[in-house]
Amino acid sequence: METQTNPNEPPGRTVRVAWLWTAVFLGATALYVGTAQRGVSWQDSGMFQWRVLTGDVTGKLGLALAHPLYIAAGRALATVSADHLPALLNAFSGVGMAVALANLAAVVAILTGRRWIGLLIAAVLAVAHTPWWLATIAEVYTWSIAGLTAELWLLVLLIRRPNWQALAALALVSGLGWSLHNFALLPLPVYLAAMIVLLARRKLPGWSLAVAAAAYVVGAGPYLAMIVPLAARAGVVEAVRSALVGNYGRQVTNLAAVSMHWKANAALTAMNFVSALLPLAVVGWIRFRKRLGGALAAALAAVTLIEIVFYVRYPVPDQFTFLLPSLVLIAVAAGVGLAVLSDAWRAAAVAACLASIVIQPAFYALAPDLARRQMGSRVRERELPFRDELRYWMTPWKHNENSAERFARAALAQAAPNGVILPDSTSEHPLLLVQRLEGLSPRVAVQYEGQPLPPYSRNPGRFRRILGDRRLFAVTSQPGDLPRALSSDATIERAPGNMLYSIDLGGSGPSTRP
Repeated sequence: METQTNPNEPPGRTVRVAWLWTAVFLGATALYVGTAQRGVSWQDSGMFQWRVLTGDVTGKLGLALAHPLYIAAGRALATVSADHLPALLNAFSGVGMAVALANLAAVVAILTGRRWIGLLIAAVLAVAHTPWWLATIAEVYTWSIAGLTAELWLLVLLIRRPNWQALAALALVSGLGWSLHNFALLPLPVYLAAMIVLLARRKLPGWSLAVAAAAYVVGAGPYLAMIVPLAARAGVVEAVRSALVGNYGRQVTNLAAVSMHWKANAALTAMNFVSALLPLAVVGWIRFRKRLGGALAAALAAVTLIEIVFYVRYPVPDQFTFLLPSLVLIAVAAGVGLAVLSDAWRAAAVAACLASIVIQPAFYALAPDLARRQMGSRVRERELPFRDELRYWMTPWKHNENSAERFARAALAQAAPNGVILPDSTSEHPLLLVQRLEGLSPRVAVQYEGQPLPPYSRNPGRFRRILGDRRLFAVTSQPGDLPRALSSDATIERAPGNMLYSIDLGGSGPSTRP
């Protein structure tokens, strides 16, 4: 495989990146698969595992969170082993991140004309907090970033050597990216602008626009196949709304609100920069235009700005995970910065990168205890037995993290033989997964998608009749996690050593207390 040379390199020189791509892919795969969680996960990752296991293509949060291509890939993994599906999906995330890093190494090598810079930058980013954290649990983001890095590769080739094949490939990969995650829509305006400029300057034939459009439709086909039927049922406006923002319209369009978890997200974001990455990126941005040329520098800078702005103003509880695209663009700039410094300060710059590779994992290992000693009683603990909050969020490797499985087993045992559990969004999928995969407490019902109990606030009497003499439990007693009317009418207690809160509705039948 050959790539167009860096304009600053001697004429005719090419950079072969096949071995570089392979080496980075294999190394990153070993790191991430080796440290991936071995089983069931909490919150969104558990949701992905459950959706793949049950073949739920659409989900319940709107089309924007359907991720049809990811679910289809997961269903293929399920044919390998349904019993080990959670572990396979966790490892699959690591493979996606390994592809992204291999692509990144190739892009940096193309831009700088130096393969060793691509290798070093990929290694520094590989052990950054957010990439590593997401690469060890079931997540769609890593494969979305694999798509983004492939798009950047094609964008560089398109701008440096315009041809219809590169444009069509870029459109196809971007369309596939949309079938994975709406992240793929963010850089699309830059790709369209580049195409329009190249067409206007007659560097691309006019018919290449039609080819690119067709390629995009093919790539986005799995997603378009979901949007069109929804438009027929609910109308075009509702279909577009669901496809673009799903149930998160307020967050996606936010301009001023700040996440209530902004402090925690700021701390987790900062953990990605315990390295030379950002200083190198600053140097790279300063010399971007001179090193890359005006058109390529402008395109990459525009994509970077779009990704950073989206991240900063997206007020969701797990905001730090949305930093991943920005980190990739920062790493690209860091590669340019390393090339600049290598002209006169190579030894110092390389030493800083090597030190970063060692320091980052060491810091993650120490960070939970350091934070606990610093914060003391101010550490916010969730009502999730077995889960160490600081360790869970601050330490990216998850091969020895099994709190979701341990909690689910203990909770199902407490609710046996035929209780009903009211979970929160964090715990519902681990409970469902462990019950299904391990066959535990089959007569216990986990409340999910309005079953088996109807909404308490609408008809308390019907709720009580359907519950009958079954015991009722809740994972949490926090306001907002249980219906207000139910909390007012019931006695809610958790005995020492129990996983779940017992809910006593008084007149509903025998006492529900253990």
